[in-house]
This record gives sequence, C-alpha cells and structure tokens, in this order.
Amino acid sequence: MSAVLPRSASLDRAPRGVAAWTHAWSTMGKRHLAAWLLSSAAMSVVDMTAIVDKLDKPGISMIMAWDLSVSLILFGAALLAWVAAMEGAPVGGRERNVRAAWAIVVSAIVAASIAVPLMRAMELDKLWWELSGKTKPQPHLALVVFGNVIHFMTWSAFFIIAAEVIHRRRLTNEAIRAAQRDHAGLARDVLESRLAAMQAQVEPQFLFDTLVDIEQLYQRDTVRAADNLDRLITYLRVALPRLREAGSTMAAEIELVKAYLEVVRSVHDGSPALTVTLADDCREARFYPMLLLPLIQRAVRGGMHRMPASIRIAVQRAGDDIVVVLRISAAGGCAEDPEIARVRERLAGLYGSKASLDCLELPGDTTQLTLRIHAGPSTSA
Repeated sequence: MSAVLPRSASLDRAPRGVAAWTHAWSTMGKRHLAAWLLSSAAMSVVDMTAIVDKLDKPGISMIMAWDLSVSLILFGAALLAWVAAMEGAPVGGRERNVRAAWAIVVSAIVAASIAVPLMRAMELDKLWWELSGKTKPQPHLALVVFGNVIHFMTWSAFFIIAAEVIHRRRLTNEAIRAAQRDHAGLARDVLESRLAAMQAQVEPQFLFDTLVDIEQLYQRDTVRAADNLDRLITYLRVALPRLREAGSTMAAEIELVKAYLEVVRSVHDGSPALTVTLADDCREARFYPMLLLPLIQRAVRGGMHRMPASIRIAVQRAGDDIVVVLRISAAGGCAEDPEIARVRERLAGLYGSKASLDCLELPGDTTQLTLRIHAGPSTSA
C-alpha cells in the first residue's frame, strides 16, 4: 500500500503498508458495514441479470453464490483501500483526488488477485464457461486477472466516488452547523451585552422625576428628602456597574429590583410594599438582565393603570428550571403591550423554547406573572 499512495507530509504521519489496512479495519463502523453490504447486493443483482436465462441450468446456484462473494471481496477491498488512503488526507483538493484514484486501482487489483485464483481453484471458471456455451479455449490466467481488474475498477470507482461525495457532504453539513452554532453564540453574546448595557442605563424620565420630587421635598422635610436622595444613590450604585457585566445572577437581579423600588416607595408614600422569597439554591443561578426589572417597572409606571399596593416575588426551583412568580396587587396586568412583547423577545433570543412568560388574572384584583427559564441541574450541596 505504501508503494502506491502519493507521498505527502500528512501521509508520512499516517499508518502505512499493512498497518494502514489494519488501522482502516479497526475504524469501521455500522455505516461502513451498511455501505459494504448494500453495494455488494447491488452489484450481485446487476451481474445476475446476465444469467437470468440460465436459472434452470445445473450449477447456477454456485455461480450466483460466487457472484455475491466476489462483490463482497471487491467492495470490502474498496472500502478498506479508501479508508486507508484517506487517513490524514486534506478535506479536498488534488491530493485527496489522487488518493481516491489510487484507492480505486489498488482495490481492483487486490480484489482480482483474490477472486480469480479462487475461481480457478474451485473450477468455477470452467462451470461458467460451460453455462455460457463457449467452445473456444479459456484465456490465460493473466488475461483473466487483467480483464477483471478493469471490470472491478468500474465498480470500485462508483463506490469510492459515492463515498467521497457522501463524506464531503457530511463535512460540509458539519461545517454549516458549526458556523450556525458560532453565529448563534455571537448573537447571544451581543444580546447579553445589550441587555447588560440596557440594565445599566437609568431612565432619564425616572431620574428627572425623582430629583424633582426630592428637590420639592427638601422645602418641606429635609430629613426625608436626604433619605430619599440616599436611596437614589444606592440604586445608582447598584445599576451603573452593570455596564461592565455580561450576565447576572438571580440574587443580583433581586438586589436591583429592591434598590429600584426603594426609590419608587420614597416618592409614593411607601407604595408598593415588596415581599421577596428567594430559595437558597436559586441565589447564584445565572439570570440574564432586563427580564425581571422591566416587569417591575411596567407595574409602577402606570402600565397597570394604578400604583399597586404590594408586589410579591417568589423564586424557586422546579427540576432544572428556575420559576419566578411575580404577584402584583393590581388588575389588568395581562394585557399585551410593548413591554411584555420585549421581555418575550428577549426570552426567545436567550433561551429559545426553554423559557416562558405566562400571565394570569387572579381574584382580588391581582395579576400573576410566571417567568420560567431553564437553568440546568442544581449545583448546590
């Protein structure tokens, strides 16, 4: 085998000679076996069309069995030669084409060198000669071998060309899938960065309104105004550093919501009251920004028609999912609007089908939003 394969740097690193064939045999899988058997069956069927008029002749069953054996020998040799020749070969190009051509020639020579002497030893050539009704002397062994090499090369070429087409198509599909995964990963990274930047931004209207309220409050109650200013500063300290973060955790998002609502309550006479239940195994779970806070902002900015008296947040695990239940003491929160649509769009971009946002109107003028995301198995002790 080493005498017929083209020399290259990659070939020098690959198994050569008998080792190449044994290595090729060790790499065979179910797909190789299926290709070998199907190709052998196809060749046998085609070859047997030449003897359909002799099915009533004695000895025809031996000829049919021999045809199948020859097919197995040929395509077994072709498969081994192709796998051995392509060890360490480039994906495409002239070198791979040359190796494929050598595999065709070598497999045909090997198959003919095995099949023809076996046929002579079993005297099947004489049987076939008699079934064919030929009276002239049989050709010399060397001529029979040469004729079979040419015949086998045709079949081997079909087999190896088909194998190359399937192999290269598979590699192309894998490259396309890898490119799609890379593209999806890049798009995800961009979305994460955008969400972190969005979360770090303080709404100008919110900041302006709060500062105006604090300024007016200073004229009536300087102590309370100073407290409100401290709450605003606390919120800014929590929100602004997020500009440098690519992601967040459940605990960090709850902290941001608390800081935000502290400011809101300071200018709305203590409303809404906040109650948070955060399970320990959810605290460090990865949770992307701009999923929870926009729902809170929607509730207090008039998206639910009035300032709710209370907001309750419960976070717990359900299998491999993190479930965030947000209960707002205000009715009409399930109406579709741009805020809800944007959160659903972010969920789809970040988690695909592994996340959902559901809304339910409960008795007592209460809106319940349920945010479910896939977080993977818990790593807590």
